[in-house]
Amino acid sequence: MNEKQIVCTCGHVNPPGTQLCQNCGRLINNDYDKKKTTDIMRYDGSAVRSKTKNRTLIDKIWIFFSSVKTGVTLLVLTVIGAAIGSILPQQYFIPLNEDPATFYSEKYGSIGYLYYKLGFDNLYTSWWFLILLALVAFSIIAASIDRGVPLFKSLRSQTVKKHPSFLKRQRLTLTDSKTVALEDVKATLEKKRYKVKIEGSSLLAEKGRISRYGPYINHLGLIILLAGSMLRFIPAFYYDGSIALKEGDTKSVPGTNKHYYIRHDKFIFEQYDQTAKSNTVSMKADASENMIAKNYETKLTLFTNGNKNIPGAEPALNELRKGSIRVNHPFKFDHFELYQNSFDQSQLKEMTFKLINNKTGQETGKQFTVNLDEPASDYKIANNLSIHLRNYAPDFDKVEANGTLSTKSPNTINPAFVFEVAEKGRKPEFSMLKIRSSQDISQGNDYSIKFVSATNHILTFLTVKKDLTLPILFAGFTIFLLGLFIGSYINHRRIWINQENGFKLAAHTNKNYFGLKNEINSLLETYHLPEVKDKNDESEDQS
Repeated sequence: MNEKQIVCTCGHVNPPGTQLCQNCGRLINNDYDKKKTTDIMRYDGSAVRSKTKNRTLIDKIWIFFSSVKTGVTLLVLTVIGAAIGSILPQQYFIPLNEDPATFYSEKYGSIGYLYYKLGFDNLYTSWWFLILLALVAFSIIAASIDRGVPLFKSLRSQTVKKHPSFLKRQRLTLTDSKTVALEDVKATLEKKRYKVKIEGSSLLAEKGRISRYGPYINHLGLIILLAGSMLRFIPAFYYDGSIALKEGDTKSVPGTNKHYYIRHDKFIFEQYDQTAKSNTVSMKADASENMIAKNYETKLTLFTNGNKNIPGAEPALNELRKGSIRVNHPFKFDHFELYQNSFDQSQLKEMTFKLINNKTGQETGKQFTVNLDEPASDYKIANNLSIHLRNYAPDFDKVEANGTLSTKSPNTINPAFVFEVAEKGRKPEFSMLKIRSSQDISQGNDYSIKFVSATNHILTFLTVKKDLTLPILFAGFTIFLLGLFIGSYINHRRIWINQENGFKLAAHTNKNYFGLKNEINSLLETYHLPEVKDKNDESEDQS
């Protein structure tokens, strides 16, 4: 298109790309298809940037992203990406004590393994998905500015008097030799909630202009929604983590930068009576299957760290308050929420042993208990008899070449011990004990160490959440619905009347021409004028 300004015959200077004169409404761009009445009224003939500038690289980028096709394509790609992320559960939905690679492989086979390796288990936080969201947001912004700004300027600077060619181009028109009092017409239209302007022998009546901005209000809501979604990847606005604590443990709450600490005071697991009815076969079901969980609850104490601003300093904990966490009843503090996720009783806490005299088969001395988290090295069980813990592995793997025990992990789930039995005046004896097995290291031992009992740790797994984006997401969704309502249920209606040479009427609406036609006909009937003509009806009659 011509990049130069367009001067209308009425003398008004219009920006490049203008289709209808901003002053009189005359069609001034001969390159435009004059049959496209609807298209030319979409932005009231204003110049749209993407249609008028395409020389520089910036222009080409702008044209690409402001294109509706580009926006729809990006939205489809985003939906497809989001759908892929919902095929299998995301990593933050799997149990906290599970290794992701093992979980996906064992539960979903080769598909799960591929899903994990491709990074789809954390799809919504992946760099490519964030870039896709940003491109969608930029496309919406570009399209809104490209079309919304010219439309706003055009509607804001409407003139009352229009050229006869502009009136003829409208879908609803009427020409008659009779004239009417414009002030009376104005009063009637104002009762119908029209805003009416009169200049000389011309009248402009308009209502529902906000309907034209419905799509752009939608766009604003979508942009806010996308902004809220992207803010979820900034720790200051959103945090989704986890923490595991044994009873008595005190740890800093993830995401609080060691400002808050919690202590696991007690875990409560309650079940209904074994004779409780199951929700399937009632009393006929196996009693063990009727043990339905009644309550999972973690009692805790919240502390603040008085030394949080001193790098490297030991935490100075000040008790803030006590509370508890149950399923769907989180513990809340300072925009954070702690949810009960699961619990684990597989880790051993203490193991009790006894010493047996191999000759008599009788227990010798008193029993001794090993704290598996911080085991002591010596245990006095009689006046002349002691047990020394020479080696220990909390999760036994194998015996190294140098005779030490290696461990797979620090978790006390498969402990192994090397004990020394020391009796005054006798040579020490050595034994290695594992779960369900024991063996003598030294030859001809007179004593055997036997397992008596064990107690387990109760680990509580808590989900830590912080979400300051919810108000933003709610606002964006509300604005989107508002724009949808405005664009769907409000009509932008305009009526032009010119009485310089008889009565000329033209009308335009962005939707529901049938309703506008009936409204105008009821007005014309008052002044005994003929009904308005609809060009679409005439074209249907001709066909």
